[in-house]
Amino acid sequence: MDVTYRIDKDILYIAIEGRIDASNASAAEEKVFAIKNENKDKHTVIDADKLEYISSAGLRVILRLRKEEPKLAIINVAPEVYEVFDMTGFTEMVTVEKAYPRMSTEGCEFIAKGANGAVYRYNDETILKTYFEKDALPEIKQERENARRAFVLGINTAIPYGIVRVGEGYGTVTELLNATSITKLIRQNQDDLSLPAKYYVDMLKSIHAIKVEDGEVPDMKEVALDWADFVAEYIPEDQANKLRALIEAVPKNNTLLHGDYHTNNIMVQNGEPLLIDMDTLCMGHPVFELGSMFNAFAGYSELNHQNMVDFFGYTYETAGKFWDMVLKMYLGTDDEEICQSVVDKAKVIGYTRMLRRAIRRTQDADSPAKVIRCKEVLAELLEKVDTLTF
Repeated sequence: MDVTYRIDKDILYIAIEGRIDASNASAAEEKVFAIKNENKDKHTVIDADKLEYISSAGLRVILRLRKEEPKLAIINVAPEVYEVFDMTGFTEMVTVEKAYPRMSTEGCEFIAKGANGAVYRYNDETILKTYFEKDALPEIKQERENARRAFVLGINTAIPYGIVRVGEGYGTVTELLNATSITKLIRQNQDDLSLPAKYYVDMLKSIHAIKVEDGEVPDMKEVALDWADFVAEYIPEDQANKLRALIEAVPKNNTLLHGDYHTNNIMVQNGEPLLIDMDTLCMGHPVFELGSMFNAFAGYSELNHQNMVDFFGYTYETAGKFWDMVLKMYLGTDDEEICQSVVDKAKVIGYTRMLRRAIRRTQDADSPAKVIRCKEVLAELLEKVDTLTF
């Protein structure tokens, strides 16, 4: 038997490993309460991921802990240990959560990587998404709720049906039989982008055709205003004032937005596009969506084109062609002047976000160059852009 602990934010996780029975229950109790007494201001959770067996003597230790921690929870409980908790009525007194099944990405086909995790094909029927943050359960549960909400609203999306453990972190599994990402379709034929572009735009239009209620998802206008307030300290006052005024002038809009709409997040199954990543759902004017899209297909890789290859597996030039094609399809026009006007509006949002990101990521070697570039472009754009709407 061994007892260890870790602290994450305001939660004290006490991990109990091995077996607890009459022979070592007193020792376990001493260790548990010593840890608890050193962290009295923390909410306590028992992590039973490596607990193999618990007797009635061990249960009494947890009951005594519960007297000091009325909201005590026990997580990652193996099926055979859960039976003991359930049989003794323990589950009626304390929140007891079963352990999630374990899966591995070893030997799996890599599909794509995003800001929060990576996606793999686990087998012919299943997609496995792993999360970079070890304690990603809150984000996973929110994403599943967003996927459910999007499905009810009419978006063709795949809802993760299970949470699993992958190494020290977590993942989700989704049934996607014979699905292929738009990224893969582009890589297969970079000379003809018409079909993947159509899939991409069809899905984008279906998202933007939906209206949501206030408070249902985050408002991107408020988020963008926060970006503007952050960068205001790093650009001339007149530019900062105009940037904020442009964003404030964007009218209230309850259009549903994806928030991170790029080709890694869209699969094609039986000739239909569907979304697989829903943790960034938001609402607002489509210019905020296009700003994010510009960053994905141009901005983030502008100073280092290899970033595009590393992230998507296709070239910076291909991404530029795809961005140009989908923008014209989305706007319904080939007029270069109209399209460039919309691009400039999207770039105001995109470069504001990139400037904030580059300033905050001081550990990135290319951040200083990005800061300079973003300031230069924003200065040019703010001279000529007088509205962000279209």
